[in-house]
Amino acid sequence: GVMGLQLPLVVTAQVDLVLLLVSLLALWTRLSHLSYPNAVVFDEVYYGQFVSLYMKRVFFIDDSGPPLGHMILALGAYLGGFDGNFVWNRIGAEYPSSVSVWSLRLLPAVCGALCVPLVYLLTLELRFSHLSALGAAVLLLLENSLIVQSRFMLLESVLIFFVLLAFFSYLRFHNAPNSSWSRYSWLLVCGASCAAAVGIKYMGVFSYLLLLGVASLHTWNLIGDRTVSHVSPGSN
Repeated sequence: GVMGLQLPLVVTAQVDLVLLLVSLLALWTRLSHLSYPNAVVFDEVYYGQFVSLYMKRVFFIDDSGPPLGHMILALGAYLGGFDGNFVWNRIGAEYPSSVSVWSLRLLPAVCGALCVPLVYLLTLELRFSHLSALGAAVLLLLENSLIVQSRFMLLESVLIFFVLLAFFSYLRFHNAPNSSWSRYSWLLVCGASCAAAVGIKYMGVFSYLLLLGVASLHTWNLIGDRTVSHVSPGSN
């Protein structure tokens, strides 16, 4: 063989089929018939105005909250080729054929779908059983209000996604063995997710404070742990 290559090459992988199933169901419930109804729904009339301004490169001051969420919605519109030429004047106004409604609603729908596997993994990181994780994922999967919020150009599903990602990545950091330096990449993801949550809505600050409280509790327990060296990282 070339450079002592052993044949045949065998790759083994472990796939959590339950996680795969709930992920596919989440994508189906959030993404199927996403363009229906082909009209402005609820707060789309409000967020659409910001999206149009972004598309037209018009400078504006948004005093309603942080801009990141509106920028994420504008990214979906940009990917769908939206030119901003639509008057967001009333709820129920029909979208013209030139507007890709699917792309406008795509990113919130994807974020809403990803919340389901995230809750499954988050429950496992909390040291609960796989059955408990399935129960939590199914509750989120079938929650009608979360499905509805995910299927329109709204910010709630994006906010919930980053909040869940922040807690999941922090728990991955906390539960990883101390000898593993890759655990700090999870801490980096946690910080970025917290910043994104606050950047979407100021409500994200409360999740940030809760995470800070959990981290403080873990740090307090670590300080009192005599088995951990204060010079170098110890091993649990």
